[in-house]
Amino acid sequence: MTQTNKSLLVCDTCGNQAQHLRRDVVDEDYNALSRPPMWNCDECYEEKRRRRQGRKAGQ
Repeated sequence: MTQTNKSLLVCDTCGNQAQHLRRDVVDEDYNALSRPPMWNCDECYEEKRRRRQGRKAGQ
């Protein structure tokens, strides 16, 4: 997570700027406590969550 100014952050996945970022650390059948943090914009977060849960885009 990179902060470019007081209101915008940079998504670690796509590089887009966002006012807030998200990260899943522990979820059903998912544990990222030992992994380096990856902060995501809403779009990247939802896409990564869909892939992890085995769903296609739009589901």
